[in-house]
Amino acid sequence: MSDKKTKSNYFVFNMIIQFFVETLVAMVIGYFIGKYLDEKLFPDKSILVYIFIIFGIFAGLSNLIKRALSFSKGDSDEENKPN
Repeated sequence: MSDKKTKSNYFVFNMIIQFFVETLVAMVIGYFIGKYLDEKLFPDKSILVYIFIIFGIFAGLSNLIKRALSFSKGDSDEENKPN
């Protein structure tokens, strides 16, 4: 019983760490894409930087919600891997 609870705790901790890493990476990629496009399209403004950073945040939240829903159904990544 406690082994299953320990696995569950590790999985939740892993999910939180993955959320922050994925969101950070998506925001950084969005920043550089937005900066590049702003230099090409809007040299005076930085509109697309903010838009792509917000897209990165939403991408991280979307992945977190998908993982949380699959975890609540009882499907963890470890259980879905074939041997």
